[in-house]
Amino acid sequence: MRTGVVVFLTAVVALVSGGVQPAPAQTVQLKVVATSRPQVQFKLWERLAVEVEKRTQGRVKVDVVSLPELGLTGFELVRVLRAGLVDIADVLPTYVSGEVPIPEGADLPGLFKDFATSEKAHMGWHEVLAKYEDKLGGVFVGSYGWAGQIIFSRKPVRDVKDLNGLKTRVFGASHSDFLRALGAEPVSMAVAEVYSALERGAVDAAITGTIAGYNLKWWEVTKYMVDVQIGPAMGAVIVSKRTWDRLSPEVRTVLQEVGRDFTRWGWDMGRQTTQEGIDKNREKGMEWVPLTPAMATAIREVTTKHVIPGWLKRSGPEAKPVFNQYLAPHAGITIP
Repeated sequence: MRTGVVVFLTAVVALVSGGVQPAPAQTVQLKVVATSRPQVQFKLWERLAVEVEKRTQGRVKVDVVSLPELGLTGFELVRVLRAGLVDIADVLPTYVSGEVPIPEGADLPGLFKDFATSEKAHMGWHEVLAKYEDKLGGVFVGSYGWAGQIIFSRKPVRDVKDLNGLKTRVFGASHSDFLRALGAEPVSMAVAEVYSALERGAVDAAITGTIAGYNLKWWEVTKYMVDVQIGPAMGAVIVSKRTWDRLSPEVRTVLQEVGRDFTRWGWDMGRQTTQEGIDKNREKGMEWVPLTPAMATAIREVTTKHVIPGWLKRSGPEAKPVFNQYLAPHAGITIP
């Protein structure tokens, strides 16, 4: 398999009227890995590929593949980027929080009251992602929002007590802290493995976005959609540092411009597909269980006493001032 940036430079030398034919411009091939083809968000990456090729007048070609096609889960993307095995990656801070914990801060469950507030916080959080580029393995050029994250459950969950012992798929360290404090049993698992795990009863429930669960047909193996105020999850567009260093200034500028547009497209999609996912799953017979006042109270306590402290412990002393600067104004929680 070809990896990294593959540069094809073909110089055709011919004597024409006693002169030398000029060499054609370089063509750069970039390999992008995105989460999953069945997801509507995959279309964002296909659009990115079209835009990059168009804006470079065909000098840059982009090949978009999914994690399963490369035998990847998403948890290892920081290492993959550092090694230059792909050029651009769809990095979820929640997925890579085991290696780089601070970027997960904006995705801590229970922080924000609604999608709009979460989106504002994530826009400011871009500065934090840029600050930690070296640890993420590449250059941050944009982000997008997955639809609101909820619990898809085989069993009814109408109260906090119903979470007791519920084996639930998670994809981030903060999710584990969150559900464990609420009484559930978190199970870390890549999204490609979840359907069969739910079908077999290996897990009782799983966290993902409303539209993602629909696209993955989890309505075939679960009955309930439960809002526990997790909020949307961020996906980040990260260009491998090895790749970035090889690109011309003109191509870098194009990637930054497309990244800004990608951010607009992506958060618009996340906002729109949150309710769309709920509606489509209900059409398939699933029951929507909205956030109750009692659940909201329990979640606020758990977020304050368990989720944020767990993230601080994993992230080190830099996390507290970063949280208070970028997240506290939106979350209404300040770390003393």
